This record gives sequence, C-alpha cells and structure tokens, in this order.
Amino acid sequence: MIERHEHLGKLVTDATAQLSAASPWLVVTTSPADPASADFNAASGRDIQRWIGLQVADWPAPVPLGGEHPDVRTDRLTFAPARQPGRTANSYYYEFHSDGSALGGLQVGTLQSSPPDGEPVWALGEGAVAWITIAMLRLNADFARHVSALGEAAVEVTVVRPVGPSHTTPIQVWNNAAGAYGPAGKRQYAGVGTARSAVDLTTCLSPRLTTAARPLLVDLLQQFGVSEPRHVDPSGVVRCRHFTGHDELIHAWADAIGIPSEP
Repeated sequence: MIERHEHLGKLVTDATAQLSAASPWLVVTTSPADPASADFNAASGRDIQRWIGLQVADWPAPVPLGGEHPDVRTDRLTFAPARQPGRTANSYYYEFHSDGSALGGLQVGTLQSSPPDGEPVWALGEGAVAWITIAMLRLNADFARHVSALGEAAVEVTVVRPVGPSHTTPIQVWNNAAGAYGPAGKRQYAGVGTARSAVDLTTCLSPRLTTAARPLLVDLLQQFGVSEPRHVDPSGVVRCRHFTGHDELIHAWADAIGIPSEP
C-alpha cells in the first residue's frame, strides 16, 4: 500500500499544473491496491462520458463534469472545461486512469475578510468540503468498479493551494455554527491540508460510504483547527440541517445515492 500512496502523490503533483488557479482546489484521489488494465479509445471515452453524466446528475450543486469530450489517451481520460480567453483556471478537473486510479478536483473557497482583523483569507465552506469529498470518493469508487478494480485502495484528500497572485493568502475553514457564516478554525498559512487512508472501495458504493469518508474529513479538518465535523456524525449519518440553505438539496442527494441522513 505504500507504493500506492506514492502513486497518489505523483498523481496529485502531476495534476497540480492543470489546476493552476487563483483559488484553492479540493482534490480526491484513489489508487486501487489491485490495479486494473483498461485500454481507452474514442469509443470507451464516449462511454465513460455518458456514465459520468449519470453519476453527477444528482449532485447537490451542478457541476458540468462530462459535458465535454475527454482528452483520450491509452492510459487515461481527462475531463476539464475548455479554456476560455482571459480565463486562468478550470472550475473542475478529472483524470481516470487505466489502472483504476482516479483524481478529481473542484475549485473551492471564496475570498473573505476574516474577523477580528479583517485580513483576507480563502474561506472553505465546511459543508462544501464534506459533500464534495463524499461525492468524489463515490465517483472514484464507481470508476474502479467500472474497470474491475474494486477492493482495497489508497485514498488521499488534499486542499491544493492557489498558485496565482493570491498564493500567499491563508486558507481557513468557515461554517454557519455561530448563526452567521464565519471562521470555524485556524488560518493555515504555508502548508496544505492532506488526509490519507486505506479504504475498501466496495464500501464506498454502499450506505457505508459516509463511514469511509468521515475519517478523511476528521483528519483534514483537524489540520484547519476544526476538531469535529458537523456535517457527518460518528455513525456516518449526514446532518442535513448543518448545510445551511442547502439542506433540502443535500437530503435529496443523500436519498438518491442511498446514504443515511437526518433533517
């Protein structure tokens, strides 16, 4: 499994150049212990494109992943929105590899003035971190099933720092715990948050998906000074009420993918 964790690190490092942006990214990467040997071509790329569209259709926030044709190589498929004039970044990025590994990234965070000093920070919504981690972990696991690579896998969840002009701006986790959107933990100035674990991907295609994801959330959020995730309880139940303003969407999404939730 050490070898698979090293493989994860290389995938994230190689993809970081594609994530060049002026805001942070949340990246979820999986690498099966028993690799597959898929072979991609234009036809299989179209099949995966259609399959992705079905997978993300019930996500609580619209992400047009799969809306474009992938970049097809024999060893990987890459999905990213087309570059636009004057646009410095992609809002999402996904790689599916022939060995069953997958790397997904979404831009997260908004610039906020952090109390009490009003200094600028990148505010990562704790709820967004929770549902995106769960959603991408499930998508990665379903891809592993698609290419017959289910089973034990190395998993990494990473907050990738921006590399644009605001790369020195600290990152902070925010939530609505105090009745208003505000800081939930410490600022993180220099490093990035990374959580790693060995996970049975079969579990991620069952109601136990959230119990597999929660330790990763605990590890990641603690690095930002958040001691206990508010959005997934220790038994894996999604607490919809903490997704302020989005509770109905989260509840519908939880029902759609068969994970336990409460209002």
